[in-house]
Amino acid sequence: MAIKKYHSPTSINTYLRCPRKYYLKYIMGLKEKPNIYLVRGIAVHEALAKFKTQCFFNISDPERSAMYLKALFQDAWAKQNSTIKKLNLDPKVITKFYDDSIDMLMRWSVRFITKASMESKKPKTEVKLFSRKHHVMGIIDAVYDFNGTAVLIDYKTSKHDEITNDIRVQMGIYALLYQDNAGKKPDVIGIDFLKTGARKLFKVSDRMVESAKKLCCEITIKTSSENIADYPCRCGGWCQKDFVLENENTPN
Repeated sequence: MAIKKYHSPTSINTYLRCPRKYYLKYIMGLKEKPNIYLVRGIAVHEALAKFKTQCFFNISDPERSAMYLKALFQDAWAKQNSTIKKLNLDPKVITKFYDDSIDMLMRWSVRFITKASMESKKPKTEVKLFSRKHHVMGIIDAVYDFNGTAVLIDYKTSKHDEITNDIRVQMGIYALLYQDNAGKKPDVIGIDFLKTGARKLFKVSDRMVESAKKLCCEITIKTSSENIADYPCRCGGWCQKDFVLENENTPN
């Protein structure tokens, strides 16, 4: 078993919630069971990334733009068909998630066109950044440069628009990654909640970046071991239910 070279916001948040789950996923390398939320998230993010990368929108023809975004999502969803079948869900549940995702994206497209004076600048999408110094990496959904003002945007498909601790960790790491790669911290980080339509913007502070540095250092040290005893379970054993286990005798 090899120690993970680079952490990510997801792996760090996994450790913070339950060290044992981190061990199972990132050190043992167990495969996580698929779920409809993950499927939806992958398809929505892919559609948005392609839409913005190709910049296929026209503020004088918002209906055409919306239909193009819908087609991109349908293609992304179709790629997940084999995974969806394995979920053994009621077809009505699958249809609900599909329709809900379309509705989410259509409402986003209206907001996008409405704010075209700002959003018309083509962003960089799915920006993958690495920090060798802090052993962390991340993929930022969209990076804008408004005349030297750097704005990072991350899309969320959750039903609530609460800024959770997971999101705070993610924002700090994105700010750190941008600073390590661009030589300066970003000016703003925004969370776009597609379900509710809320977009929350935060000015990036030195404190946010320093906290991320400290956290990355702590997690790197705490995950240097391959001994399962160093990764106690904090979720009452629920973590093991998230994985496809080859045998049921995984140590507790």
